[in-house]
Amino acid sequence: MSEPGAQRACPSLRVQTVLFDNSPGDVVRFVRGVSAACALALGSGAISSAELAVGDCSPEPVESAEELLGEGPNPFSRVSYLHFGANLGSAGGHNRLFADSEADVVLVVNPDTYASPHLVAELVAGIAQDGVGIAEARQLPLEHPKAHDPLTGDVSWASGSCFLVRAAVLEATGGFDTDLFFLHGDDVDLSWRARLAGWRVVHRPSARVFHDKRLDETGVIRAGARELEQSAIVSVLLPWRYGRKDLALERLARLEAAGDEVSRTAAAALRARIDAGGMPEPIDPDHRVGEFHGDDYARHRFSYADP
Repeated sequence: MSEPGAQRACPSLRVQTVLFDNSPGDVVRFVRGVSAACALALGSGAISSAELAVGDCSPEPVESAEELLGEGPNPFSRVSYLHFGANLGSAGGHNRLFADSEADVVLVVNPDTYASPHLVAELVAGIAQDGVGIAEARQLPLEHPKAHDPLTGDVSWASGSCFLVRAAVLEATGGFDTDLFFLHGDDVDLSWRARLAGWRVVHRPSARVFHDKRLDETGVIRAGARELEQSAIVSVLLPWRYGRKDLALERLARLEAAGDEVSRTAAAALRARIDAGGMPEPIDPDHRVGEFHGDDYARHRFSYADP
């Protein structure tokens, strides 16, 4: 297993994203942004090479995907497109793509994002700091409210919408846990397991990415029923795994007492997992990394719902 340490000066880069029902226009916009950011990073010597890997969980492949990925200036030494033939979820899709990567660092990024020109170079600079295993980007226009150390950048966890991770971290952790996490919580769990393995996770404010999100009238990011259900399941699985079974059971009881269908469905799935002996073994008994602040997994600096 590789030990936490300094990244070599000029790493090779793999950019990878997982599609689900994205339009050809979405793909073109995404590729245009990351291509420009990679070209600039190559020109400045921040990276030695770049490749692009796209996995697709959609029922049908994106029309003319290969042509779309090759539009415009191409800084990539290799471009690949893989239609999975099943919805593996974000975690499962990325793990499939990790399997054939030989790059030093991997940019995990959502397809509903647009990279700023200096995104890649800034994330590489962030991960080059001693002991840093994962560096996350600053999301715009809706910045994630979780707190980070303003001097070191250290943060509880990195958002899977856009982060750079060392190959050594993926080797040490095995990547995302696809047994437990499908749509939500996979990034929190990977970050915490990386920290347990001795790596730092940092926020890099100068690495900016546009993330296409919307707020509802109460100041909460809009989410569909499936996302809300998965978020509810994660709210029990994470404290169970990270030494807070008391909190997990408290949250499960709250879900079971709720009257809405999303909560009932999530609670039933969790009870079935418990009855089948499928709950995770605790891995953080000393509470070294697991953070639970209300319903959040880090202390937050602000809330979009604040008056």
